[in-house]
Amino acid sequence: MAADPHLRVERGTPSTTELAAVLLVLLAARSTQEPMAESSPPRATWGPARGWRPPGTWTAT
Repeated sequence: MAADPHLRVERGTPSTTELAAVLLVLLAARSTQEPMAESSPPRATWGPARGWRPPGTWTAT
């Protein structure tokens, strides 16, 4: 598989121009992905254990 002729890998600290180019590519790739479903199903269909109360709601004795 031949490498892309426009891709050049070098060692060293990337310049600000190179960083900006990579950021633009990543942002463009993200915007072309399929949008997530408007209402995704919950991860779990069960609720908390029966009788469970949030911390701080117990009555003092």
